Amino acid sequence: MITYLAFSFPFWFLGAVDEGGKGKLILPFLFLLDDLIPQNLQSWVGVIGTASMLIGIVSLWQTGEPTGVGKRRNFFYVSIAGAVSYILGQWMPLPFAPLGAFLTGLGMILVGVASIKEKVWTDWKRYVPLVVGCFPFLCMFPLLIITGQRPAAIIGFWGIPWIVLGIVAWQRCSEVKHSFS
Repeated sequence: MITYLAFSFPFWFLGAVDEGGKGKLILPFLFLLDDLIPQNLQSWVGVIGTASMLIGIVSLWQTGEPTGVGKRRNFFYVSIAGAVSYILGQWMPLPFAPLGAFLTGLGMILVGVASIKEKVWTDWKRYVPLVVGCFPFLCMFPLLIITGQRPAAIIGFWGIPWIVLGIVAWQRCSEVKHSFS
């Protein structure tokens, strides 16, 4: 999820200020952006990042990693719904962007607990989905509540546990591949 890091790079190093997109407030909880097709690179980074998140979550669900192929595999549906909400949030930030973070985090917490119990992944690797899921609840949502604004600079740090999750999944693929050789 390098795109998360790319999203926050301007906030970290270039002194960027988070500006909401131009759009219409349809209802108190529905905000629709005027530009349905992203007009700048920063917006495309968000679309690519959320689509990548969805692809990664669906890939883990298809393989049954790290929860196994039993009923716990269904926990991925919560994260998939979150990723879809994040994608919709690119055009309708309210309510879909916060809902996407909430559902993705909740789903990954469920997957993380299942991963710890199933022990499909070994050692520290089985805790990574739990770290991915806890991040928005420990870092992003508290800042949103305290400041009342989206913590754009912190959102990028969520990319770090996602990158670690990708590396762990890739290593697991290598382990499985070598065990069949």
